[in-house]
Amino acid sequence: MRIAIASLMQESNTFSTVMTRYEDFNPVFGPAAFQRHRGKLTEMGGFIDALSRKRHEIVPLCAAWAITANRTRRADFRRLVDEFSARLAQVRLDGLLLAMHGAQTAEGVDDVEGHVLMRAREIVGPVLPIVVTLDLHANITQTMIDRATALVGYHTYPHTDMYEIGQKAAMLLLSTLSGAVRPVMAWRKLPLLVNAENHQTSRGPAHQLFARAEALEAAGRALAISIFPVQPWMDIDEMGSAVVVVADGDVRAADRHAAAIAQKYWQMRRDFEVSLTPPELAIRMALATKGGPVVLAESSDSTGSGSPGDSTGVLKHLVKAKLTEPAAIFLVDPEAAVQLSAAGVGATVTLPIGGKLDRRNSKPVRVSGYVRLVSDGRWTARARGYNTGIETCMGKTVVLEIGAVRVLIAERPAMTVDPELFRSHGIEPLYCKIVVVKSPNGFRAAYEPIAKRIILVHTPGVSTARLETLPFRRINRPIYPLDRDIQYHA
Repeated sequence: MRIAIASLMQESNTFSTVMTRYEDFNPVFGPAAFQRHRGKLTEMGGFIDALSRKRHEIVPLCAAWAITANRTRRADFRRLVDEFSARLAQVRLDGLLLAMHGAQTAEGVDDVEGHVLMRAREIVGPVLPIVVTLDLHANITQTMIDRATALVGYHTYPHTDMYEIGQKAAMLLLSTLSGAVRPVMAWRKLPLLVNAENHQTSRGPAHQLFARAEALEAAGRALAISIFPVQPWMDIDEMGSAVVVVADGDVRAADRHAAAIAQKYWQMRRDFEVSLTPPELAIRMALATKGGPVVLAESSDSTGSGSPGDSTGVLKHLVKAKLTEPAAIFLVDPEAAVQLSAAGVGATVTLPIGGKLDRRNSKPVRVSGYVRLVSDGRWTARARGYNTGIETCMGKTVVLEIGAVRVLIAERPAMTVDPELFRSHGIEPLYCKIVVVKSPNGFRAAYEPIAKRIILVHTPGVSTARLETLPFRRINRPIYPLDRDIQYHA
């Protein structure tokens, strides 16, 4: 069997002030896509290992991943999809495995995954099996359901099962090709958005829902059950959470399972609500905590949720705090990164930092600091989860010491969920009193084992948990929690 594999991945936040460019995906094609993911704990890595064990021929098409931001620019999106389509059209295949996010948008296209699947179907025809892996924050659409043979979502948040889901999807595709199974899908779309801060699958409401799904899979009553508590920062049509069930030939059973889980999800919707702490109080609570590190999660500026990473909402209070032990925080500020890099290690510089990309929610803070380190911003994720083993390049990057505060300032954003972000630049989180992560939940996999305390902090931003404060215009209404009195029956 000849199986093509490809990844086209980005999560969008249509409230972000930063558009996405072709270069942000750092796309590679053909054998280079295979080499990027071979041996890595990614969906593509899972595809490769599962297909290799069964000695099938692997046809790598492309590998493209961009950090969360606003829509991909029209011309750049067209270029990326055209390159994928051209390579797909050049090969004879028995099946196609696609690793996508599920919540990607482009200028003029609200449903990138549906668009890509439509292009793929135009090329390979209506019969060839296409199995798609998705982030559990995907926004499922009718087009995606209609064009895919099966959709398979992560079961963990923080996302630590990417590799396993890749393998699961590959084995489902191979079973389909051999005739061992005949996948059919049923689904439910819920008029529901829930806070990402309470999506963790290790406990709480999401854990209960996924436990039900996994019990049904283990009992052989479904091939794959995916629950999608959609990422909520997209002002697009056809928005909302979803449940997708893939069964072996029995669409009625799939429909029953999808309805039952969706109804339970709706009944639990208020369990996902979250309380946040003002930054001044959070810092006082951290300083009153014995030992460290204390992790402050500034989710409203989450770089993995589409925020630019330049908020000074916590930073402005942190640099004024009476710290006797180090604190660490990441900040995206291209202008400051270039200026401080030019000043060089050992320089003492006074300048405004932060608050330059999202001027609506933040303002620059003027500081004086010592340039401790200058780098090219290259580092490799080590923690299990996001792009494990894949190199990130943040461009010009510096560590600026402002008293006890170590500010890691970069030209370009990066995920902040892995302590390796700081460690690779000479900052050891274990020895910090306070570590600020710009993430609602993904940080927990690596930081919960080492944190003395975790505090979710409230600051304004484009990935805020206060969804009612966002300027939604196009989203389908009514939808919870924007409309509290809405009724739903699966």
